[in-house]
Amino acid sequence: MNYTAHISRDGKREQSTREHCINTAELCAGYCAQFGAENIGRLAGLLHDAGKLCGDFESYIRNDSAFRRGDIDHSYAGARYIMETASKEQAGAARLIARVIISHHGLHDWVDDKCRDYFGARISNDTNYAEIRANIPLVAGAEEIACLLEKAAAEYKELRRRIKSISKTTTDAAFYFGMLERMIESALIDADRSDTASFMDGSELCETAADSRLWEQMKSNMERRLARFSDRSDEISLRRKSISDRCAAHAGSEVHICRMIVPTGGGKTLSSMRFAIEYSLAHGMQRIVYTAPFMSILEQNSDELCAVAGEENFIEHHSNALSEIIADAESEGGSEQLREYELHTERWDKPVIASTMVQLLNALFLGKTSAVRRMHRLARAVLIIDEVQSLPLKCVEMFGLAANFLAYVCGAAVVLCTATQPASEAVRHPMLLDEKESMTGDYSADFAAFRRNEIVPSVDPYGYSYDEAADFCLGRFNEAGDLLVIVNTKAAALRLYDLIRERCGSGAEVMHLSTNMCPQHRRDRVERLRSLLSGKKPVICVTTQLIEAGVDISFRCVVRSLAGLGSIVQAAGRCNRHGENGGLCPVYVVKLKEERLGSLREIAVSQDITQQLLGRGDYPDLSSPDAVTDYFRELYIKERGELSYPVPENET
Repeated sequence: MNYTAHISRDGKREQSTREHCINTAELCAGYCAQFGAENIGRLAGLLHDAGKLCGDFESYIRNDSAFRRGDIDHSYAGARYIMETASKEQAGAARLIARVIISHHGLHDWVDDKCRDYFGARISNDTNYAEIRANIPLVAGAEEIACLLEKAAAEYKELRRRIKSISKTTTDAAFYFGMLERMIESALIDADRSDTASFMDGSELCETAADSRLWEQMKSNMERRLARFSDRSDEISLRRKSISDRCAAHAGSEVHICRMIVPTGGGKTLSSMRFAIEYSLAHGMQRIVYTAPFMSILEQNSDELCAVAGEENFIEHHSNALSEIIADAESEGGSEQLREYELHTERWDKPVIASTMVQLLNALFLGKTSAVRRMHRLARAVLIIDEVQSLPLKCVEMFGLAANFLAYVCGAAVVLCTATQPASEAVRHPMLLDEKESMTGDYSADFAAFRRNEIVPSVDPYGYSYDEAADFCLGRFNEAGDLLVIVNTKAAALRLYDLIRERCGSGAEVMHLSTNMCPQHRRDRVERLRSLLSGKKPVICVTTQLIEAGVDISFRCVVRSLAGLGSIVQAAGRCNRHGENGGLCPVYVVKLKEERLGSLREIAVSQDITQQLLGRGDYPDLSSPDAVTDYFRELYIKERGELSYPVPENET
């Protein structure tokens, strides 16, 4: 009997279970080959829908029965079969494959909240099993499965070796094995859904393959962009060129996890992309994934990345990009562009991807299969993590372990980019940095060359009221001619804006920025700011930290309400950004006693540590890497219990 997996929407075409399983196996094997699990993936694909090889499913799919969607468990049979087939030596590989098969429509915990063996219960299912087992040779014969299982066991042994080599504790090892299961799950989910969609749409599955020719083209595009600055001989331009050249040279080394420590204004985006292209070309990488914590950074840098990669090789994945495409589709009366965008963001199948840190964390940790589906695209990828210091405290240890897994088990190259590197060695489960951890080598001269402002502590122990802070800000504006004020909450920004605008009168254009504004409104405001500043017009901007990192804008003076030192240094990057004002411009740090942080506990803790650091007077330059490293070390020590994602007591 030719058992059916899918019937087209018009009822005119059918895909057999054999065809679907073989197609899925080929795709899954190709994805898993990137991290040394080709035969594990092939077996998972061959057996994932074995439960459809029975009369009950055939009658269900043809609407000839009372069965409804979800009534027939078609995910257990392949898992049970592989467990029964495996020898004792193959049990580890078989269990991994079985778990992946069971979960290909939704993730599961293998021990439930009452400590019962969920996995054992699933593979003990007996419904239609004798019929299904007898029909499995329609998909793959016993000899073929035995041969694949032997190869899969060898792959599993090597993957275990890699995991054990980086496991400092049993907790580490358990985490890495969980990530391995999720990685193969990702490959199976993507393969299964891609083949199903291809059949249902009657279309051929296409992927943009990354190869040496593509990386060579991107390298040429990068060189053309860099050539625009080649005739500049000023100190800053020469220093940027030096940073870029050192990053490119580092591509000749084998990279697992390294740091790219570049001062604000040092050309971090293009330098990191140059490294990624050179590394991909030299080491046969499959993909470049750029992530940033804020959409303001992502939107600003995506144009540069797209110009280097080419539109056909690039996807920008975040909510603002989706909103723009939806608007275009509605105005043009078509949905093809929207569907194409959604498909690429579902699969992350482009050679160059720009996305938010949230989407990356979702791919690594979120329980939804739509997020899991993307994870396998991180194998053999160059991962550029911009502004890594912005990672939420509760994700620090989990993200560090995930980075270790991707780098040392799945062949990724992880690049931690920022001017304010956190002290990763101060955590219980640290990232395993390369021996040559700094991509740019000794960066002290870089920071000296790019120092364009001075952090000035003005932290009254009792703090300023909003009225006092408004007067302080106006005084600084009168001295400098323009002013940026950054605070921690939207309520504080609005209150200070109202007070400053009322007291300033017509002396300056007073502007307000907030995440309550729609993205286009914010972009328009930032462009207005740039226009006023370039024309040397008097302007005051009061904003939350949305402008703090990545936005290319420059004021002669900045006032920052007390926060973590990393945030203060990022705020300083908006002051005399290009050295256009000469000398060192001031960045004042003030405490707002009326600023209510509410549930923003991280900011409150960061304020305390920064205030202690400022009070010591140990650092001639508070923005120096030494000062920032000490800040993060103290933060991680004080918040040691908060660095692992909190799990409710009934889930432990």
